[in-house]
Amino acid sequence: MTCKNCGNPIFEGDRFCSGCGTRVMEMETAEASAPMADEVGSVNAKTADISTEQEKTEEEKPEKEKSEEEKAQLSKTESLEPAETDSAVHTTATGKTAGEGMIPLSIPEEKQSKAKSSLKSLFKGMGAVSDKRWISRVVLGAFGVVVVILTANSAKLINSYHRNFSTPEEYYRWVEGKAIQKNAGTFAEYYVNYFVEYLHRYDRYISGEIHVELGDTGREMMEQADLQAWFEEGSLTFESDSKNSVRQDTIGFEIGGEKLLSMDVIMDLKDEAVYLGFPGLTKTYLAVDTGQREFVRWFEYACGMEPEEYLESLELLEVLYRECPDRGRMEALTNKYLELLMNRVDDVKMRTGKTVRAGSITQTCTTLEFYLDKEDIRIILTEFLEELQEDREVEVLLFQIFELAEELDLDMEYYRNADEFYEAFQDNIDEILSDMEYYITYHHELNMTVYVDDKGRIIGRTVEFPNSWDEVSFSYVNPHRGSRFGYKGSIVLEDKEVSITGSGKAFGNKINGSFTVKCEGDGVVDVEVQNFDMKSLRKGYINGCFTITASSGIGRTWDLDAAHSYLTDMVLKMEVSMNRSSEKWSMELRQDKELWGILTIAAKTDSGRKISVPSTRSAIFVDNDRDFEDWWDTIEWKDLVKKMNKAGLPSDTIETVEEFSEMNVDEVLEELRELMRFLLSGTRLKNALPGCAQGF
Repeated sequence: MTCKNCGNPIFEGDRFCSGCGTRVMEMETAEASAPMADEVGSVNAKTADISTEQEKTEEEKPEKEKSEEEKAQLSKTESLEPAETDSAVHTTATGKTAGEGMIPLSIPEEKQSKAKSSLKSLFKGMGAVSDKRWISRVVLGAFGVVVVILTANSAKLINSYHRNFSTPEEYYRWVEGKAIQKNAGTFAEYYVNYFVEYLHRYDRYISGEIHVELGDTGREMMEQADLQAWFEEGSLTFESDSKNSVRQDTIGFEIGGEKLLSMDVIMDLKDEAVYLGFPGLTKTYLAVDTGQREFVRWFEYACGMEPEEYLESLELLEVLYRECPDRGRMEALTNKYLELLMNRVDDVKMRTGKTVRAGSITQTCTTLEFYLDKEDIRIILTEFLEELQEDREVEVLLFQIFELAEELDLDMEYYRNADEFYEAFQDNIDEILSDMEYYITYHHELNMTVYVDDKGRIIGRTVEFPNSWDEVSFSYVNPHRGSRFGYKGSIVLEDKEVSITGSGKAFGNKINGSFTVKCEGDGVVDVEVQNFDMKSLRKGYINGCFTITASSGIGRTWDLDAAHSYLTDMVLKMEVSMNRSSEKWSMELRQDKELWGILTIAAKTDSGRKISVPSTRSAIFVDNDRDFEDWWDTIEWKDLVKKMNKAGLPSDTIETVEEFSEMNVDEVLEELRELMRFLLSGTRLKNALPGCAQGF
């Protein structure tokens, strides 16, 4: 059989003509319904010609003849390709009949080659729509490849644009601006996680444990020090709860898995009472009236304030916590004033193609260097202070501070209202501005060099104060090559340098590497770092594993040549896990793989819990020695001695406890006074630490 459209042979089983793509079934249907090829022109003419004269002619035909012609027309129309049908209609619509100058569809115009016929058949089979889809997919794929390439290199392209089409000053501000946004966010995280949480301690619950375990080497060292090597492991547990101006602290001691002793202190200053208990030894609390002159004197000596002032400080903390700026506000303020300082930097020198090195890692970068003399610093600080004076947000904060002070009845000196308080703030700035030449002298100069990689990120910085009384400089470089990085940071003070150098690999937000702490170029301590989380570090939390060993230069640095070989055999492994509500430090010390001991410190924090204050029936208020004796008689010493024997404590220690239990009241009170003097002498040292005056 041959194709009625193009004349190419059609074999059995073919569904389409290999020459023109005409469907075989359509041709078979056409042969059955209209065997004469010359009728095609007539049918097309009748189908396309829609003039009034043809309609009249068709109406004049006999009914039977019209029916046969309509059937032939329908059969021929179905056998045509859509494009060919459109062509036929178009031809007749121009005024020509189908037979005038038109080649019948069953007769090919020319003989085509086999290859050309096959190619034509392929595209005919796909159809016009498939043709367009194939082209669109190619274009879309090419566009996607371009987008991926541009996205992967967008940071480099943007940096290249700013570096090549900006002045050095504009480029520096763009680079520093990105770093400031990141650092402002980090500062805001520290502000929330430490300062704000520090204020919240008026309503906080903390629980934790300090656990010590000695290895064989540790016990051997105890024996060499003429100490009995009975101790293997022990724990100190603690709980601290503060809520509604009531505070409770509980300490427990555990040795060898045996809970020996616990002490419970409840301080209810609103009710003017403090309770001391020893759960496990007695169910009765020893109570003291805080209004007594002796207690007030002791409390002021220990905490730096009277009980009433301590209560006021807790109220102040609560108000400050409620009213202090949130994270977003603090980040915005920090970003604003850091950018203000940065935007005043002029005369920047830019050099490209510079190479920084840290260990074996090198990276090509751009350096931005500028110098500020005393006049530049004076101008920058002047504009900074003037901005503070005009800052509406700072004004609002100062008004809030004054209102808080009024709410707490704090003494605000001679300020009668918030307006006077704010005016005093303005006057103080005016005074500083007028005396700026006194504060900024010739030795206040600054040299800074910033190292920028090809993505516009700062990978190093050097800050020098060349004419200060004590020559000081800070610097760090952090080059990268793929996932590998190097690091060198140093502080130079009075010609003495302390530095940290090392290299490693970064995987996501975690790094692994080896670092050395050096003093004057001599290694002191080597640190191996594993899975150190940089993301959590930006929030103020340390997470990772650190292996610390003595470096080869420790003997020369600290004059420990005799102990050098001994120290180099020591390995301290430390694992740290921290988040907002918990932290854990685990330290393991070994020498030549032999265990000295393990120290673990763990703590969890939460909101304060309700504290149960002892009733008057379960407490004895002490006004004299007789009251103390009544409380002393409630202690069950036998249970404590039994627990100590079970835990394996030395016999000397157990005998000391037994002797103490047999003392009379006068002897016990004298021992307690000696203990109190010792504790208070230690408290004097604690007063120098932050937070002691607030009750730590």
